[in-house]
Amino acid sequence: MKQRKGFLLAEETLKIIIAVICIGFLAYLLFSIYQNNSNSKNLDFAKSTLSSVSDAINSKLESVDIYNPDGWVLDVWPHTVTTGGFLGLGATTKSRTPLSCENLGWNSCLCICSKDTPDSCDSGTCINNTHGFDVAGKSIELKNLPLTLKIDYTNKEISS
Repeated sequence: MKQRKGFLLAEETLKIIIAVICIGFLAYLLFSIYQNNSNSKNLDFAKSTLSSVSDAINSKLESVDIYNPDGWVLDVWPHTVTTGGFLGLGATTKSRTPLSCENLGWNSCLCICSKDTPDSCDSGTCINNTHGFDVAGKSIELKNLPLTLKIDYTNKEISS
């Protein structure tokens, strides 16, 4: 009789372990779906924001208000990127452009990306920088929104 109770205990323990693994997998799946939906929404916001900036430049407006996507970055490419190295030793600095801009043959592009890297801009949104504008500093982080961007036509610079 005691052996049988021990056997049932092991069987129930195995069922509980499998149930916990399944619940963990389902939680991961739901989180992934939520993240994907959130990223898609932010990309749509980035496209409409970049369109607003482009329209403001084409209309010769001196400023434009930005409302979304929070935490993303407005960048002009190409600019120098430091890669590699350990504690600053052996790091290389080179001019980089997102592949999405290079593939279209653009010499310069204005992008809104999730981070200030060319790789993140490939999953962001970019337009051809035909007017030759630059961004004050290295980039403008879109935080504490709404944010007003100032457009300086004499220096060809966008600043916050």
